Amino acid sequence: MATPTRLGFEEAASAFLDYLASYRGYSIHTVKAYARDLRELRGFLARRHRSIKRPDQVRREMVVQFAISLKGQAPLTVRRKVAAVASFYGFLQDTGQVDINPARGLPLPKVAKTLPTALSEEQARALLEAAHTPWHRAMLALLLFAGLRRSELTAITLDDIELANAQLLVRGKGAKQRLVPLTPVVIEAIRQYLPCRTQTNSNHLFVSRVGGRPLHGRVAGRMLNRVIQQAGLSDERITPHRLRHTFATHLIRSGVDIRTVQELLGHADLQTTARYLHSDTRAKQEAVGRLAATLGGTQAGRATPAP
Repeated sequence: MATPTRLGFEEAASAFLDYLASYRGYSIHTVKAYARDLRELRGFLARRHRSIKRPDQVRREMVVQFAISLKGQAPLTVRRKVAAVASFYGFLQDTGQVDINPARGLPLPKVAKTLPTALSEEQARALLEAAHTPWHRAMLALLLFAGLRRSELTAITLDDIELANAQLLVRGKGAKQRLVPLTPVVIEAIRQYLPCRTQTNSNHLFVSRVGGRPLHGRVAGRMLNRVIQQAGLSDERITPHRLRHTFATHLIRSGVDIRTVQELLGHADLQTTARYLHSDTRAKQEAVGRLAATLGGTQAGRATPAP
């Protein structure tokens, strides 16, 4: 069996990115992120190892040096970039372009485990009250009451919405789809927005006011920031993903079982959803701790001696 011709970096990266988009069904934003990470690796190799022209010439110690060169960046960012390199080489190994994956099992920086934080009911209401335009209110209601990712919000088409059946078809990560029920607040917000929507040939729900083009995620983020400022919550570090946390956490607190929450969020791994259980447990522990401090003295949990 003939050995396949070894590809250069540009050809190999192009084949890998096409595989992610066309075969794996990754979103355009994810594919662009992989492309940036591979360009960064290529730039590092060009500076430090100029003789390297093909991916199969890269040795493990070079990938370790690349990872070390990322120091100063957030641990999660470093882990993502190393994972992108490992995925790239995994693809090349599967297609016979390299014999080994030099990034497999690479030591990674530790990441502090943080629990998701949710907005309080008062903060959520303040945001809704500050959304004065139908455009802002519809977007905010979908983030808060449907638990959407920002990319999922901007991907909604008119065909995905069934107001009569009170449900929304969500196109999630990896081309996975799920149905999410719509609350009366969301339905009313969408109904008020639709007559104000720019007339356009685009089938996307949210389009730009000028030109009617599908709304970019960054624009949606800026719109949310305006509402946050109007609500007086600029110091709370509210993001679309924190609104998704709020959706999940309040479902858990309302007694919804974790499997249902997993399906509503579109999580592939139940452990991802389980973080909200831990978050709710911490909130309950803090509440009980405050009660103990109030009723039992300055040190919570210390028994009061009998008189």
